[in-house]
Amino acid sequence: MTLAEISYYALLLGLIGWAAALAWRWYNLPSFAGEVYDSNVEKNLLNGDIDRDAYIESYVKSEGPRSATYRCASAFVALLALPSLVGVFNWMWDAVWRLTGAVEGPFERGYMLHTFMTFVFVMAVIVALLYIVTAWYYRTRPPTLADEIKRLEGKTE
Repeated sequence: MTLAEISYYALLLGLIGWAAALAWRWYNLPSFAGEVYDSNVEKNLLNGDIDRDAYIESYVKSEGPRSATYRCASAFVALLALPSLVGVFNWMWDAVWRLTGAVEGPFERGYMLHTFMTFVFVMAVIVALLYIVTAWYYRTRPPTLADEIKRLEGKTE
């Protein structure tokens, strides 16, 4: 097994651990929201007339680790898609190089220009992926917990 394969599998294992930690946080969030509700009602920080189940649902919706989940998912997509995309990039690079006469020199695969352009391609893919994920996150972002509490209290405008 090569060092690249070992690194790839180590990254994959790390991402699986991150996903497991996020799943655990999502799983425990409703019980934690119930504790927050009880504590806030006891301290008179929250109106006791608010339905406990509705508060828990609103808490999970607004305070869940949604952005971390999106980041984890995008890291999975990048880790799984980038090797194939780099392979397609190299295939296209070789095709263009052969169509231009396959002259030995800086355009041949493995030279500094090819390595730099591969780096630029990988960065472009990652930036595009992060743009898509960030735009999606902000387009579908839930309201804040304060807004949800106002809605539950019936104070929405």
